[in-house]
Amino acid sequence: MYKILTKTLIVGKKVVYLPSCHSTNDIARNLVKNANVIEGTLVITNDQTAGRGQMGNSWESEPQKNLTFSLVLRPKFIRLDQQFQMTMCTSLGIVDYLNNIKQGFEVKWPNDIYFGTQKVAGILIQNLVNRGSLENSIIGVGLNVNQQEFSYSHAISLSSILGKELSLPAVLEELCHSIERRYLQLKSGRTHRIKQDYLQNLLGFNHERTFLGETHFRGVIIAVLDSGHLIVNQDNEQRAYNFKEIQFQF
Repeated sequence: MYKILTKTLIVGKKVVYLPSCHSTNDIARNLVKNANVIEGTLVITNDQTAGRGQMGNSWESEPQKNLTFSLVLRPKFIRLDQQFQMTMCTSLGIVDYLNNIKQGFEVKWPNDIYFGTQKVAGILIQNLVNRGSLENSIIGVGLNVNQQEFSYSHAISLSSILGKELSLPAVLEELCHSIERRYLQLKSGRTHRIKQDYLQNLLGFNHERTFLGETHFRGVIIAVLDSGHLIVNQDNEQRAYNFKEIQFQF
């Protein structure tokens, strides 16, 4: 079903297609450990039975309806304390593609993609370190494409947003091309551009919102550190939050 991608230079020049698997990230990780896998290898399935999201959350995906895949990249040029750059560039690649179809998609920190108050995509990045250096990044992407019903009330698919079904191979081709464009931008050293674009596409940036931490509070997102920490101006004081320490309240 899925063939070598033609629009990319790196991504998808080797495709590993599995009709069904527990987790494409796990398959990709095993390939990296046990074989000489080329950068850009794409592992994709039509039925992911044990998909995971950020911080161990599960990822719901109806078979044959969505895109669930993992990319193997080798960002050895990134320092370990700047690993969040991979999250930013991948998130931007997805948002770039989606906003080219229809405006209104944003990144919900750190790496979920939302349309309004509903989630359309998620990312799980697992970085493999060797002798103190970043060796490989396994980038798992789940994009809701043609699924119509979800057990999670805040989930939505592209077909629901656009009012039509889409070709999964065609979406994959364009999406990977967009992710690769941002990756090459990062690789060329344009990290400032990546961060600025990430902030401009970040849900709630420079707008007062309600958050849930230890208590509910109002605050304004003003920055994101290279570590991935979110900087929120709260009661005229800048506070840094790590993943899962606060949640958006819609």
